[in-house]
Amino acid sequence: MSDNSAIRVERFEPELIDGVPAAATLDFLRAVSRGFHESQLDADDLGVLAGLEISDNTVFTAVYDEAAVQPSLHADAPVATYAAFPGTLNIGGGNLMPVHQITSVTVSPTHRRRGLLRRMITPDLERARESGAVFAALTASEATIYGRFGFGRATQRARFKLKTDQGVPLRGRAEGSVVAVAPAELKKYAPAIFAAAHARTLGSISATRFDVGQAAGEWADYDSLKPVPNLRAALHLDAQGKPDGFMSYLFSGWKVEPPTMEIGQMCTVGGAARRELIAYLGAHDLVEKITGRGPVDDVLPTALENARAYKATALGDHLWLRILDLETALTARTYAGDGRIVLRIRDSLGMAEGTWELAVEDSAASVRRAPEGVEPAAGLDVRDLGSLYLGGFSAAHLAGAGVLEVHDPGAVRILDSLFATATVPYCQADF
Repeated sequence: MSDNSAIRVERFEPELIDGVPAAATLDFLRAVSRGFHESQLDADDLGVLAGLEISDNTVFTAVYDEAAVQPSLHADAPVATYAAFPGTLNIGGGNLMPVHQITSVTVSPTHRRRGLLRRMITPDLERARESGAVFAALTASEATIYGRFGFGRATQRARFKLKTDQGVPLRGRAEGSVVAVAPAELKKYAPAIFAAAHARTLGSISATRFDVGQAAGEWADYDSLKPVPNLRAALHLDAQGKPDGFMSYLFSGWKVEPPTMEIGQMCTVGGAARRELIAYLGAHDLVEKITGRGPVDDVLPTALENARAYKATALGDHLWLRILDLETALTARTYAGDGRIVLRIRDSLGMAEGTWELAVEDSAASVRRAPEGVEPAAGLDVRDLGSLYLGGFSAAHLAGAGVLEVHDPGAVRILDSLFATATVPYCQADF
């Protein structure tokens, strides 16, 4: 194993030359596929993927070991990869804030424990903050990596199964209608539906070109960028005939027992579209089960005549949030009431480090460094502030977990009265 003196870090934008990925882009994409144990993509897939990265304004960071020689793969290929692209985050009240989205993070097993991730992520977060991003966000494949860089669990997501052998009778009346469409039709409707749902969903991240293509069956996932055979789709229309939800789905095949419909992409602007699309899916003959995913406070069990037909089969973290600009983040957020509190924030990268005073009056928040000598009512790491920020985890929860240090007995009550939200944050997007 070579030492770190031979390590070289490069940032570059993905590039297509006459429709073919440039050599550095090709090596980067192949390294990412290898790092996530995905199938080796063919030339067409790699061209599509490079085009998607370009459309998202993605910037690649690749780490090379110049001491590596043949037959090592790393004589040419990166030993670590990292990518980021801009988007928006819904922080509540329809307020969409700039967010720096991180993806494609891999480190070869031959180069672990050498600080390569830190060499990629630390300067990238600093650049993102300087460019005006208020937050950084990612979806973590491993739960123990990103906390040390200030990322905290912000939203959760559930997987569910729904028994449909008796159909899906709903308690309430229908508020719209469902039409079956060819998946390709969703290319026309999905962008507007994604945008409308994003604008009203706390914790939502903006959709990408990949999301639209996945909904329309152009590809299933990053493992295969080929059209999806046998995909079906449906569109929900509200009472005025305006599209406000869509769903793509697959029959799992007759070898699966019981016969199952699997939901792929689903996005709805409101509860009516979600429950009525599910009821439509449950009306298919010979199908006895639906599988899918959704928010932890899913409306489906309450909407069903038989709430026990719905069962959450898995619950896990999804969006991890890192506050880059604390003053802007806390000032921009809407709060449940008025109050004042002084917090000691720990941040190993220094971005949010310090003692801060948050004051909310008549729904307007002000944030400043606390005057010298003012004692904090509570203290927490910036990663845990990320968990508190969207309302997905309460101060009482954080205190019970031992990660919120309470110095004033009233601190938990004040924090929970300020940061309470009417809905549970939910992020649909994968990235």
